[in-house]
Amino acid sequence: MNHDLESALGELADRAEQSHRLGRAPLPVARITARARTRRRTRAAVAIGGAAAAVVLVAGTAFAFLPDRTSPAPPAITPSPSVTRTTPAPSPTPTPTVAPVVLPVGNPALPFGVCGSLVTSPAADPVDDRVAARLAPDAGAMTSGGYLAVGGEVERSPELGSSLVLAVPDGGPRVAVVRDGVVVGTAGFYPGTYDAMSGRSGNQGETAWFRGALDLTVCDPADGGPATPGRPLPAGTYELRPWATVVTFDGDLPPELAQGTLTLAQTAALDGAARATALGAPATVTVTGEADEQLPAPGTDVPLDATTTADRPACDGPAPAAPVRTAMLDLQVTPQATTFAAGSPLLAAGTVQYTGPGRLRAYGYYAIEYWIVRDGIVVGTTVQANDAFSVVDLGAGAPLAFAEDERGLTSCISGVDQPLSDGNPLPAGVYQVYPGWIFSAPVVRLPSETVPLQDTSAGYAVTLGTPFTVTLT
Repeated sequence: MNHDLESALGELADRAEQSHRLGRAPLPVARITARARTRRRTRAAVAIGGAAAAVVLVAGTAFAFLPDRTSPAPPAITPSPSVTRTTPAPSPTPTPTVAPVVLPVGNPALPFGVCGSLVTSPAADPVDDRVAARLAPDAGAMTSGGYLAVGGEVERSPELGSSLVLAVPDGGPRVAVVRDGVVVGTAGFYPGTYDAMSGRSGNQGETAWFRGALDLTVCDPADGGPATPGRPLPAGTYELRPWATVVTFDGDLPPELAQGTLTLAQTAALDGAARATALGAPATVTVTGEADEQLPAPGTDVPLDATTTADRPACDGPAPAAPVRTAMLDLQVTPQATTFAAGSPLLAAGTVQYTGPGRLRAYGYYAIEYWIVRDGIVVGTTVQANDAFSVVDLGAGAPLAFAEDERGLTSCISGVDQPLSDGNPLPAGVYQVYPGWIFSAPVVRLPSETVPLQDTSAGYAVTLGTPFTVTLT
């Protein structure tokens, strides 16, 4: 959603919901990238078990008896026969037996999406094809007991629902894991008990993109049938089917929902509300091996760092310290080339990854920006006004990827609070380029609390990656 950085970035956090309802799509997928291409830039479509041999030596110690020359000789001592001692072999330790994985049996009476339902069963609420649930796995295979990095969203269908007023799950889509037509696992970016809803007032740009690491485990059948819930799914091929319960409205967005989030029940009880189901195209994943226990989720045991913050680079100011992982966000950038003609764009791909506990939610910029340093002074930037932010909701173990993006290395405007490009290409020379990802209003959602990571009056924040050298010819 476009807005003027020069005048609005400083108040972005205060205007979070309204400032991001002006026509922008989520960040990293090809569909999103294609929309961004209509803007000011072009974008191009990550025991050794050795038994130690213990040698026991039984040493016989010889004792010499000297004869008593004054007494009769004692009777000869008949030596006792030697006894060979043998160490009994240890009893073999029985190999523990692991109960086989039991998958739920299909029950046609259950609505689609719940554990044990059939993929052909109707959902509890009517399907509304104006809304779509989407899921994009990073890979087509995973090891049993591990995690699968995915992206997802629940939003209007671009062709059918561009002006639809509705509420979508604040925790993103749910995922029905299907094998042989039966839902044998359920997953999502948030626990299944999290049922908060977020409003969409009618602008296509109101979107939220989720990233996370899903565990694929056996679910607990809704009908109480036999299963081994919590066990990692065994080897096999599964379908991941995204879906969500949404609420549509026949008028304007109710003010109660516009002010924040409500539960599903509260949302559905508002005037003009109608419950519906959003479905999405399935993705296929192959699980290899078999595991007894599910590994801990990424970031589970990592303490939250709510204090580390990178200083925003300023035009004509000193080179920033970098890398700095603001909000526990790790930025990695790989330039396609580091020597090119002055005036030609820098082409690079990158990822930003949350590395902490819980989930990080923020308003994130749709691309990576750069600050350019020469002789220790910031002389340029790629940041321009009228750029875009969207809601991103990030979990550890799932990097948010940016397609290769062309950025012109230009000089910056001096004497302004927010560093902006003046549009003039930098001259030939050798420069240090500092990559950064801009975001605002970050909070970490933990099971017990929500922790803000930024003063809402501080404008935007930036996490900085490792600088690299560029030679302009």
